[in-house]
Amino acid sequence: MAHSLATTDNEFESASPSVTFGVLVFVLRYEDLCAANSVALPPLTHDGAGFEIGRASEVRPPAMEGKTFLLPDRSVSRVHARVVRRDGKDLLEDAGSKFGTFVRGERIQGPVRLADGDVVEMGQSLFVYRRVDEPTAVRMITHPAGFVFGPTRTLCPELMSLARDLDPLSRSDQPILVLAETGAGKEIVARYVHDKSGRAGPFVAVDCGAIPEHLVEGELFGHRRGAFSGAHEERKGRIRSAEGGTVFLDEIGNLPGSAQASLLRAIQENEVTPVGADRGQTVDVRWIAATNVDVFSERSVFRADLRERLAGYVAMLPPLRKRREDLGFLVAHLLQRRGVERASITKPAARALFFGDLPGNVREIERSLGSASLLMGDGPIDLQHLSALRARAASEKKEPASEPPGVEAVDEARRNKARPPREMIEAALFRAKGSLVEAARLLGVHERQLARWMDAFGIPRPRKGPAGG
Repeated sequence: MAHSLATTDNEFESASPSVTFGVLVFVLRYEDLCAANSVALPPLTHDGAGFEIGRASEVRPPAMEGKTFLLPDRSVSRVHARVVRRDGKDLLEDAGSKFGTFVRGERIQGPVRLADGDVVEMGQSLFVYRRVDEPTAVRMITHPAGFVFGPTRTLCPELMSLARDLDPLSRSDQPILVLAETGAGKEIVARYVHDKSGRAGPFVAVDCGAIPEHLVEGELFGHRRGAFSGAHEERKGRIRSAEGGTVFLDEIGNLPGSAQASLLRAIQENEVTPVGADRGQTVDVRWIAATNVDVFSERSVFRADLRERLAGYVAMLPPLRKRREDLGFLVAHLLQRRGVERASITKPAARALFFGDLPGNVREIERSLGSASLLMGDGPIDLQHLSALRARAASEKKEPASEPPGVEAVDEARRNKARPPREMIEAALFRAKGSLVEAARLLGVHERQLARWMDAFGIPRPRKGPAGG
């Protein structure tokens, strides 16, 4: 899909670095989950700009033609909705469509101001609205179909920025620490770096949380024959097995303290000492670690000196609920990996699967689609095929019901953004070397918002100065 960029590029050139732009991303159609044709629509750069969304007259990939974004969706009206910019705000308004336009699951009656992360539904089509800075807006215009990131593509602004940073870092020996929730795809980041690195050796992943404490050092560093009862032969260990390649230490936050000290020595000296050996052996490996626990807190039992060694670059991977714009690529990939060439989903099932909090992240979507693809037969995926979601919904019904927030409250909460976990804030401050301005940029918020979050968690503000913001 080609956009006309001449006017837009000139307007970007004069934009202030602090200016943000709204990008509406077409994610997927419920009628064709395997299409993988997500695309970013051009951002609106000035008041009075706008475009329409309507139905294509023929079956074809979604595309912008002039000032209209055309969808091959039979449930979308010929002119279904309009996106316009007024008073510096992006507004979505229904154009008298037959089946309506929905924002955050509610049918809109008049113009609605879009907020970052809003989920928009028209007919059988799903969109996500994102606010991005100027460099990201330019990248999304230049690459409207996204960046290749691991086995899929991404249109997530945070992942596009992360990929931009990781490309040059991959070709260095800089250690990388990945911070992410369980199931968010930490190993995808590690493999992406390894594949870009050009290192000839293998990629060796180690789940530090799955090894019994008394076996950790032998598993990592290997052992000599006869080093202990049952050591009938010499073992190289996981680190030496990665010679010339990459060691990925997943869930590093769960590594026992004694093994942390030995690992620190291995990283510092580029050598490992097998259990039972009296001298070390040199290794050439790239170090990547990942964790879902807070290793930056002063209360953490994780060694600060080891963290400093591993955190040459801190990669903060957003959870799936913060990057729903990638659901189209992700769902198509997961279904095709199971041999499914064509699949659809009912609207209630889609809302249950795509609109929730997604606490299990990518892993949750993978599990849900795995069982649903076996149960759906020749029909669409329906609620009855999403057993895990039905079980969770049944559990939540047992909790006392509360009054849902009004639209104004939801808008205000979205404008202020949900407060991230403490460890993400501390990691951003660490990566920004204490600069509030830079840490706020990494988290995608204003520095005043970051300061409020720090006060809420009791995180001391850095002193004023060159690095203090």
